[in-house]
Amino acid sequence: MRTVEKTATGRSGKHVHKIPFFDTAINAGFPSPAQDYHENEITPEELLSLTPSVFLIRVNGNSMEEAHMPHGSVVAVDRGKKAHHGDIVVGLLNKEFTIKRLVKSRAGWVLHPENSAYTPYLVKGDDEFEVWGVVKAIVIKL
Repeated sequence: MRTVEKTATGRSGKHVHKIPFFDTAINAGFPSPAQDYHENEITPEELLSLTPSVFLIRVNGNSMEEAHMPHGSVVAVDRGKKAHHGDIVVGLLNKEFTIKRLVKSRAGWVLHPENSAYTPYLVKGDDEFEVWGVVKAIVIKL
């Protein structure tokens, strides 16, 4: 069995938490009788694509729930990655943070929610808009 290690700093110094990780896919249908069940390790860095340019942030609201980002989930955001059409980004729009899919249209850039109850927002010329980073991973607490 491999483990995921998490280092935390508390009053008594640094602690490494090891989380068991079974490096095998779990079938949503019927299991394969020929599947190889070897055990491996995965690090939090690998799991969340963590690098010095990545930060974690909690999602507030439900505008991205159809992209599997429900309220309260945590996303890993890469500030070093250039945003492209179709990426999910954390942006600063008129001094407020938002998470939306970045879509290029003929009219310009659109911040597209992944919830049909919300309306896409066309970034206008007088808007202050900056992409802060691109979402790389999502952690959902069940």
